[in-house]
Amino acid sequence: MTSYYLTCGGMFVLALAHLSNTPRANPVANAWLGGFFFCTGSAVLAFIAQHTGLDTRYPLLVPLTESIRLAMAPSLYLGVLYFTSARRSWKRLDYLHFLPAVLFLPVLFFGGRHLPHFLGVIVGSSVKLQMLIYWILSFNLLRKHSHSIREVNAEVQRTDLKWLQYMLLGIAVIMLLWYNQVFRMNEQLERFTGIGYLLGVYVIAFFSLRQREIFPYTEPEKSALQEVIEKKTTLPRLAADDIQRLKARLNHLMEKEQLFTNSDLNLPQLAIRMEITVHELSYLLNKGYGQNFYQYINQYRVNRVKELMISEKYRHLSILGIAFEAGFNSKTTFNTTFKKTEGMSPAEYRDLLVRMDTTGR
Repeated sequence: MTSYYLTCGGMFVLALAHLSNTPRANPVANAWLGGFFFCTGSAVLAFIAQHTGLDTRYPLLVPLTESIRLAMAPSLYLGVLYFTSARRSWKRLDYLHFLPAVLFLPVLFFGGRHLPHFLGVIVGSSVKLQMLIYWILSFNLLRKHSHSIREVNAEVQRTDLKWLQYMLLGIAVIMLLWYNQVFRMNEQLERFTGIGYLLGVYVIAFFSLRQREIFPYTEPEKSALQEVIEKKTTLPRLAADDIQRLKARLNHLMEKEQLFTNSDLNLPQLAIRMEITVHELSYLLNKGYGQNFYQYINQYRVNRVKELMISEKYRHLSILGIAFEAGFNSKTTFNTTFKKTEGMSPAEYRDLLVRMDTTGR
């Protein structure tokens, strides 16, 4: 049972860390994540109580811990929802996520150990099905986020929430162990359930405590960015002559002032330089160039990398050094973008240039 004790304690420590916003980022999202960890820790505590006799000594312990289990999955989903939203306010419909928990709470609390078997089966099945559904919804939110964030950032390595995807995968492993333990599908695997739970907690802690602020903007900018990300119909449309005029100004900023070499450049910053709103800039990129912000800026950076590769002045730099000089600040983003644009890796491109220079072609 030692691994279960450590798992339970780890979940409660994680809950405290996130409820107190130890990562110092994304406070609302972390509060919901802390709620999820607290509910999970309570579920493990109920299991411990039932297998150590604590439920006999403290009759209300299991009902108290079990009563919030149906709030576990919605808390996880709302945490992911707030992580992936630039700005979001609480809505009345959000209360519906916790309706099952409210409905079952008096049944669990007053039924306690004498809860009818069929009700116990219903509650237990509901928790497992609910967790699976909300996990899928949460993962889908992250998948959408990885695409939508490219509307506002050219460098997504810090904001693509890969750490949260890894954390969800860790939760998925715990869920599989949990299902196997309940339904006894594999007895050999069941022997390692406690250790698996504990390792899952370590994985979750490692990724969740290393997060950064996802949307480090002002409140007005967050509101505007959320509308851009959601592609709401309120997006202002520019007349054809306005598009041409703004394209000329944008081309000047890119080609003459080379704003793309600023590795921290984002949609709001460029909108300020253009003296237009983020809605208008996003519309200009989508309609005027057929690209999002990520594609537009990184195309310039790739072209700049190609220029620097043939420049004698930059021959002393490594490929990654040239990438940073062009505005990239992530090796992953650079390699992915370059290969997608040129059809070969940066190293292969440079080797091609060397061969061409050697043969004189």
